[in-house]
Formats: sequence, C-alpha cells, structure tokens
Amino acid sequence: MERARKRRSEARRRSPSPEAEGRAAAKWAKPDRHALTAIAALVLVAYFPALGAGFTNWDDDRFITANPLFQGPIGAYVAAALTRVQFQAYHPLHLLSYLPDRLLWPGSAAGFHAFNLVLFALALTLGYSLLRRTVGVLPALGAILLVGAAPLAVESVAWVVGRKDVLALLLVFATLLVEDRQPRTRASARAAWGLAALACLAKTSAVAIPFLVFAWLHFARQASFRDTIRRCLPYFAIALVFALPVPFIWRHYHMLPSGRPLPVLLDVLGTIGVYAGRVLAPVHLSPVYPAMAPGQVIAALAVAAALLALAGSWRRLPEPAKFAAVGFVGCLLPVANITPVYFRFADRYALLALGALAWPVAKLLAWPKARKVVVVLAPLAIGVELWASMQLVPAWHDSLALWERATEAQPRAVYGHLKLGETLRAEKRYREAAASYIWAGDVEPGGIKGPAGLLRTVGELAEAEGRLPAGTCDQWEQVIADPGFDAKKMGVLIEALDQSKCRQCAEAMLWLGIRMYPQSDSGLVSFAKRELDRDRPDLAMVYVSEVRDRNTPGLAEVTRRLGEDSPQRH
Repeated sequence: MERARKRRSEARRRSPSPEAEGRAAAKWAKPDRHALTAIAALVLVAYFPALGAGFTNWDDDRFITANPLFQGPIGAYVAAALTRVQFQAYHPLHLLSYLPDRLLWPGSAAGFHAFNLVLFALALTLGYSLLRRTVGVLPALGAILLVGAAPLAVESVAWVVGRKDVLALLLVFATLLVEDRQPRTRASARAAWGLAALACLAKTSAVAIPFLVFAWLHFARQASFRDTIRRCLPYFAIALVFALPVPFIWRHYHMLPSGRPLPVLLDVLGTIGVYAGRVLAPVHLSPVYPAMAPGQVIAALAVAAALLALAGSWRRLPEPAKFAAVGFVGCLLPVANITPVYFRFADRYALLALGALAWPVAKLLAWPKARKVVVVLAPLAIGVELWASMQLVPAWHDSLALWERATEAQPRAVYGHLKLGETLRAEKRYREAAASYIWAGDVEPGGIKGPAGLLRTVGELAEAEGRLPAGTCDQWEQVIADPGFDAKKMGVLIEALDQSKCRQCAEAMLWLGIRMYPQSDSGLVSFAKRELDRDRPDLAMVYVSEVRDRNTPGLAEVTRRLGEDSPQRH
C-alpha cells in the first residue's frame, strides 16, 4: 500500500499541471493552425482545376450519372449499398459517401469534386496530427505536404469515383490516431477496430492496415514485438474477413485473367517494383496500363535485391527504414497481383503505400544532421511535386481529355484506346474513333474488342449517312451475341455486307470474324488468295494483315498481287 501511494505521488509530481498543459497547448496552437492552413492551401492550389471538371465515362457514369439506383429512391440505394456486391466489390461506405452529394448537389460535378478535395484535406490533416505526435511541426508538415502534393495522388482526388481511395486513406490515418491514444482503453481499442473495418468497407485494399498498425506500434512507438503482435491480432482478423471473399467475387464477375505475363514470383515482385518506381519517378502516369508494365522484369530483380539487402542488414537499420519497408510493402501486397485482375496496375492503388511513407519521411526531415539540406530540399521537392500534379489534374476535366492523356502516356494500354474510341464515337467523330479501335486491335493481337469497336463505329457512320437503316448496328450485336452464332453465319453476314453500301462494314466484320474464329497463317493466306480471285482486294488485305509469320508460303505472292510490300489494314 505504501509503495503504491509513493508511485502515485511520484506520478502526480512528474505530470504537468493544468496550467502547464494550457501553456503547452497555446505554444503549439499557432503553428498547428498555420500547418492546417498550409494543407488546405496545398490541396486548393493543386486541385483547383478539378472544381471545373465534369463527370467522365471512367466509372462516373456507372456509379452516378447512369446508375438507376443512385438516381432512384434513397432508401433503395442505401439498402442496395449495404446488401449487394456492386461494381465487382463490396464497398458500401464508398457508395454511401455519395449521399451528401445526392442531397446537396445531385447534378453538379463541381460539388462531387469539392467534396473529394475536402475529404483529401481532412485525410492529410489526420496524417499530420499523427506525425505531429512524434516529430516537430515542420517535419510533420513537410512530410504530409509531400504526400499531398504527390502526382500519384491525383487520380484518387481528381477523379470522382476515386473517392474510395481517399476515404480509405482518411480512415487508416484515423485508425492509427485512435490506436495511438494514451492511455489505451477498451473503448479506444474498439473505436480503432471499428475505424479499420470502415476503411475496408470503403476500399478492400485497406486490408493492409495490420501492417501499418504493426509498423507504427513497433517502430514509431517502440512497443515490444510481443505486445505489438497482440494488439495487431484484431486487425489481422478484420483484414481476413474482408480479404477472403475477394477472389471469389472477382471470379464470379470474370475479373480474373486466364494467365499472367510473368511467373508468379516475378510478377508480384515486379508489381511492387513498378509502384516503387512510380513513387520515386512519377512519369507517364495514366488511369490504365498494359498488362505487363514497361521494365517490370528489371523492377522485380531490383526488389529481390533490395529485399535481400534488407534481410542482411535488418538489425542495423534505423527504425524509420524498417517502418518504410514494412508499411510500404505491406500496403502494396493487396494490389501486387498475388491474385491478378484485369486492371493489373493503377496509380490509385499506391495511395495507401504513399501514405505509409509519411512517418519515415518526417523522421528524415527531423534528423538534426540533415537540417541544412532539408531546409533547402524539402520545399524544392514539394514545389516540383506540386507543379507535376498541377499538370495532371486538367486531364480529368472530361472523358476526351482523360483518354487522350492516357493513350499518350501509355500507348500500349489497350483499354485506353478502347475508351478513347468510345468517347470519340459518342461525339460522332467516327473516323478518329475508328483509328483508335484499329490501334487497340493492333496492340492486342487476337483481341476482339478493337475489331468490335471498329465495326460499331463504321456501322454508326453508315447509319448516320443513310447507307444503312437505323438500328442495324444493334441488330448485328444481337445476332453475334446469340449462342448459336458460328463461323458459317459470320461468313453469311460478311457476304451480305459486301453487297451493301458499307464495304467498310464488311472489312470490319471480317476482322472481327478472324479474331473470333482464328485461322492458321496458311489458312489466312488461302482465304486472301480466294478474295483476290473474286476481285475483292480490300477483304484480302484484312486476311493478310492478320498473318503472324511473314514467311508463310504464298504470302509474298499475295502481297505482290496486292501491289504493296507492307499491306496496311483498312
């Protein structure tokens, strides 16, 4: 009893008085106000053009403008959000986050964008508050501004439907703030678990949150390994609950490709390496990427070497470096193509990993030995990032700007050309749309989406010019989608189109038919000869353009008869 009283007396003596706490609060109130003003100013300067942007055809239509649930009764929308898997995921909090927009500015894209900016500024504010607990005002502010100004964050913030990533970042920072509370109580622990669950309900990749909690407790707060694991167990349980159903949902919605471009280990390491490269050098950013990113193999080897180096020097590494390794890699694991999906890479996938680097960067900025260098380099880095982000934000102004930027940045990304073709076709710029679909078909040998888009485009042009009856394109799609449709019926359809006023339609239909019902190279050459004998060189050229082996017997003769050394399609 006497010993307990002495401990309590000593604790009271060492604890600051209310007056001292008030003076400390006053001391930091002004810098904190200035810091929050700086965060708001950064977000506004970087993303101001987004306030004048509209909705795009990159899921904004599916989620909002063309979503009958969103346009219908609010009760039905809420019920569907809570009880259904929608848009290939279960993310009710993301869907429910659009209710304020629905109530306040249902038809105003500016309102949706403004709300995204507010959420992002709030997420950065929570991140700053977390960092501020372990470093000074300026290091915490500098680190969080580097995260906020990063070009990798532009997609998540400037894109309306990118809100799910911003929400996840906000809730992850909130989870860490509550978990870090001292003294820790049952109520605060439960609140932190609830926030972690909400993060997963906003974005499934937030299942990486156990890695961040572990890194924060063990490396930032120096908790023992045993205590850290004990406190992380509930987060691992939450992550499993949300992660386990995901592959089954993706398989149900046919989001899993038939294969992967690299062996699984190289693929996963290469994906992590690609994102690490995007953080260090955010160039050629795009909403879509090719299935195999440029330099992915080299990135995989670099990551493997880095992991070996980390393992060999782990005990000697400073705590911020360990935090960066665990937090960054942990946040990328859910999007590292362990289970590959159709869209294998996306800038928005890296937002949480970017946030995980905030504390290591803050500790670096607080390093006394680097103070003189930091004073110069940190503002310069923030300025460069801000400038780069300001160049990217206008790309999200509308669908045309978005897909023109995407195809310029990543010309090998098939989906970008398909969406550009769709956008141009909607604007009745048929010839430009046709060029995009042809490019998509060339980039993806054997793919049918490019030829199908081209067929739709030339068909709509023929309808607009009166060469085909209105509704013909819809009839084609219904006929081709019929389960009984086969190569023979495709041939009949091509013959009929060849006699119509739209010869381009016959060429496009033939191109689609070759992709749907592949032929050998020798067969393609034979068909090309037949078309030449029937005086149909345009159709012969389509066959020749699909020959893969340019040494196929008879191809040189067909090429000579066509009068071209290198046949061009359409």
